[in-house]
Amino acid sequence: MIGRVSWLGKVLKPDSDTIAASIRRLEKFVTPEADRAQRRKVEQFAAYRWSGSDLAQDKVSDISSSGLYLITQEKWRPGTILSLTLQREGPLDPDPTRRITTQARVVRCGPDGVGLSFLWAKEDPRSNQWDSLLESLIIQTRPGDMLSLVRMVEAFAFLGQICPDGVDEIGEWVRTRASSHKVLNAVAIALKTEDILDQEESGQKAIRVNPQVAVRILEVGSETHEDWLHRFWAGLLISSTAVVEGDPTGLEFIDLFSQLTTIPIRIFTVVCTKASKVLSEAGDVSAEPLACNLEQLASTVGARGPQMQRDLASLGSLHLIEKNAAASPALVASSEIWITPTRLALQLFAICNGHRGRLQDFYFVDAPEPAAR
Repeated sequence: MIGRVSWLGKVLKPDSDTIAASIRRLEKFVTPEADRAQRRKVEQFAAYRWSGSDLAQDKVSDISSSGLYLITQEKWRPGTILSLTLQREGPLDPDPTRRITTQARVVRCGPDGVGLSFLWAKEDPRSNQWDSLLESLIIQTRPGDMLSLVRMVEAFAFLGQICPDGVDEIGEWVRTRASSHKVLNAVAIALKTEDILDQEESGQKAIRVNPQVAVRILEVGSETHEDWLHRFWAGLLISSTAVVEGDPTGLEFIDLFSQLTTIPIRIFTVVCTKASKVLSEAGDVSAEPLACNLEQLASTVGARGPQMQRDLASLGSLHLIEKNAAASPALVASSEIWITPTRLALQLFAICNGHRGRLQDFYFVDAPEPAAR
């Protein structure tokens, strides 16, 4: 029961100050032609709350940018503040992209429920700028359902948190170079980034990303729709916090990863994961040669014959694997090959997984024992 309470507490914890924008977008979505100040009826929409001993679900009758009316038998006193999770009716969805969490104050009691007013934080000029960008995004992409809308709102609210000064750069990319398809992929990358940070032990999202880096990651990463690649780009976004002060190293890793296509990335992932790692006395992490059965490797990464040779050569030219394997002329005829990921590859792989510390901590390698005298 303790684990369940802990999980529910996390689900029902009020979100950031940008919740106001989420509700405004939701109200515009469910009533696109309505007067924004006037509440409108909604169907199949519910509010969840922790009652102290169980999870309660109440039907939402109407909603506006300032509040909602809840159908409930509870008769709270005016002024009571509730933490609510709003989503479509049904079991509580564990996916945070499918719900909106906020706080509301009871303002009146009706014959079948209560009226509540949303609690907003003080207005922030930067929040207003992100709000304007989101307005243009909704017009540009025309999300077809509530889920797409909520995902977009949460993604750009999160980008506003980690890159508060990046609204101009990200806005310029969105308005001039990003198609609707790329915007949706950028949303997926942002939400993946938020999910990774939520899973960290600290549970903190207190990172700051250089706007130039954020735009580069969103622009290149949004060219793919593959979820597993979005996770790598999300990792790069997290790791890029080291370049806030202008260190170009982060951009170099981003540009390096952007040169890889799908099959080489799969090979790169396999060898960086499976190769044994060693730590020198100087503290440098390196990989030992990995014996790969070509047929099995080809089946794993989806490559065949000459394509495999080209992809290994590509990894070698980028200094991600030792060239002796990549340049082997007998590769196609052989049944086994030794592939050694370079230190650069090990660094890139760790960064793509959002690692921000020492390389030896990511690969769990210890310093060698001192030689016996």
